[in-house]
Amino acid sequence: MKIALSGGTGFLGQQLNEYLLQYGYEIILLSRNDFMASDDQLAKIINSVDVIINLAGSSVLCRWNQRNRENIFSSRIITTRKLVAAAGKGGPKLFINSSAIGIYDETKTHDESSLAFNTDFLASVCQAWENETQPLEFLNIRKCIIRTGIVLGTSGGSMNKILPVFKAGLGGRIGSGKQPFSFIHIRDFCRAVHHLIENEQSSGIYNFVSPEPTNNLKFTQVLAKRLCRPAIFTVPELALKMIYGEAAGLLIKGVTVVPARLINEGFEFDFPDISSAISGLVSGRSK
Repeated sequence: MKIALSGGTGFLGQQLNEYLLQYGYEIILLSRNDFMASDDQLAKIINSVDVIINLAGSSVLCRWNQRNRENIFSSRIITTRKLVAAAGKGGPKLFINSSAIGIYDETKTHDESSLAFNTDFLASVCQAWENETQPLEFLNIRKCIIRTGIVLGTSGGSMNKILPVFKAGLGGRIGSGKQPFSFIHIRDFCRAVHHLIENEQSSGIYNFVSPEPTNNLKFTQVLAKRLCRPAIFTVPELALKMIYGEAAGLLIKGVTVVPARLINEGFEFDFPDISSAISGLVSGRSK
């Protein structure tokens, strides 16, 4: 089976590429040049694949000034629009498109049936991002949208930055620490994508989070205990707001999300809770 992967140079893309190669898939990594080429040239590439996995998108953890907002929006919307148009000219049977749990508001626990969406910038990007895939519904192409939580892995993402701080004994909670922390271990992320590829009945919205969400304080305590280091510091919310502005909400707020559809389809998490996830990463048993 041949898979076209966009966003393959990022943390998630690199790990997913390595994982799928182990199972004998042929991976075509779509580059920035592929999206700058003509629509016909991109369609020619897509025409030869069975699956498209779209993970492309610039980092959202930055100050949301006008330039960064445009980059965050266009890196997702335009890429998805081009891939959907190319898919419509023939080739793939499955289109997996990334999204984020930031689409949800902070008022409840969300499964995939929830329509309680936030109204901030990130949520509006997620909604527009997902809307770009609507034409697939008329093209006889199976579509899966993955709303991903905080992905834990030592080779990239937030953990790559947090671990050295905690190992130095300088770790601590963010603000009150009560904000929800809906996460997924990088290996479970890759395994869940594999599940969607292999199960032809899988389609629609999927929350890519562990079945046991926690909060920032619990995450901090578990990580510090596993590293045998203190975690007595507190990162002030005001300091984060001064650095990131509106984007500080990504760190000082959170949403509680559960993966109801993956569970209903029989998917079993290797790292279902924060203790097993942290232990796996710190011990070096997983990336």
